Amino acid sequence: MAYTDNYERDTYGIIAFWLRNDYDHGRFFDREISHYETELARANLNNIERLGKVWEKAEKKQGDIGTLLNEAHHATSEFHSLLAYTMDKSLHCEVIISTPVSLLDHMVRESEESQRVYKLIESGARISPSDAIIHECVFWIRQMADHLGYIRHYSDVSNYEVNYQVTQMMQKFERLQMQATALQTMIRTPRNETLPILTQFKNIIIQEAKSLEAFKLELDDLIKKCAVATTSPPDLLEHIAREAHHLWRNLEEERIT
Repeated sequence: MAYTDNYERDTYGIIAFWLRNDYDHGRFFDREISHYETELARANLNNIERLGKVWEKAEKKQGDIGTLLNEAHHATSEFHSLLAYTMDKSLHCEVIISTPVSLLDHMVRESEESQRVYKLIESGARISPSDAIIHECVFWIRQMADHLGYIRHYSDVSNYEVNYQVTQMMQKFERLQMQATALQTMIRTPRNETLPILTQFKNIIIQEAKSLEAFKLELDDLIKKCAVATTSPPDLLEHIAREAHHLWRNLEEERIT
């Protein structure tokens, strides 16, 4: 499915966003599993199929939310377990895959975040704007820095200017990540008000996330035109652009989804 930034942000849309994330991760992971790892490949394909079916239900708004959340929990939990198991095997050099360990960890963290969001929906808990801003920044800024690292990982060495640009942006987001972590510990709970220093940081991240989304889509267009040498999966840039969009939308609305 082509890139879309206008997905509905109702409960069904939020669930669909996270299911699609795991579904995409499963597909990206599938292409990097060695043909020797037949059991791993089979288990991953089973997860892709299950995630895809539940995602389709969420997209079509089929069934009640409680049932859909239960199915999403189970599908995501199984995929998370497979990723965590594979990451451990990779750290012990007991599996043949092309996926970097840091990328497995990246996918594990997003799978865990999706489960937190599902629980938040189930509980109906209210999160203060300040807590929401800090949470989204601490979690997603690290993911954005990771994305830039993976763009560089898949980019051919000969793309000197692109690689330099990506490295500069990656270092910027690493600094922003440190700032987000500092604000998390400086602004203590209960966070009943949004301090000016946090509002200023939020506005910076919104601007940077929008710029990053645009950059990812520009690079995606070049990749599809075969104008940049890369081993990137064909729709990886769409996937990570959608996450950048999700970040700045959440910050503008000051909520966790």
